[in-house]
Amino acid sequence: MLLNNEHFKLVKNWTIYFYVIHILSSLTVLISLYIEIKNGSLPSGKSMAIFLLLFWLFIFFKILISPEILYGLPILNKTLLRFNNSLLENTEILKPRTDNWLLVTKDKKSNQDQKLQEKITKNISSYILEVDKLSTEELIFRNQKASQNTIAEKLGVPTSHIVYLFKYHSKISFSEYRMNSRIQDAIHLINQNFLNNETFESLAYTTGFSSYNPFFSAFKKITTYSPQDYIKVNKI
Repeated sequence: MLLNNEHFKLVKNWTIYFYVIHILSSLTVLISLYIEIKNGSLPSGKSMAIFLLLFWLFIFFKILISPEILYGLPILNKTLLRFNNSLLENTEILKPRTDNWLLVTKDKKSNQDQKLQEKITKNISSYILEVDKLSTEELIFRNQKASQNTIAEKLGVPTSHIVYLFKYHSKISFSEYRMNSRIQDAIHLINQNFLNNETFESLAYTTGFSSYNPFFSAFKKITTYSPQDYIKVNKI
């Protein structure tokens, strides 16, 4: 989980701070003893005391400017929550929308695809609009078996037209488009309090996944969050 990862990272960083300070402190003591023995003085290690003082002043200053260390778990949780909210705001979630499409493509095509291009070029814009409508309004991908052939049947066009559309005019593959659509559907249902009366498994089935595991993997891939963490971060 993301919160745990950040917590472990914070603990690790502080462990490294203290480890380095202790190493430097030990080195200063050894250097001090070496210098004192070399000069014929009584070994005490006091000649490097100023450096030890500076090292520990640095540690105390670091603690003072880190409230999660002084005040414990409540402040730590707030720090991690701010981090996660910021991450969520900056995370681009792919959606089935117009900017996932290319109206013009310069990709090299086979002879068969070139012939197909001549037939459907004038229909590309309408195909894009209709496919997005099937995805976002009619929620065609709630059907676990939804495929390019399903879309073609809904639009009343040859399957080759839809295959061509995703091959040359989509920035993402058909499987990615379908996955993104299902996750956006899931997020919408979560925001509509679907989980107040239903389980995550039910959410997975409702949005077109065959089971919870592929739903979990897809959700985390698209949002960088597990479904549970998404709810916590957004306080749903």
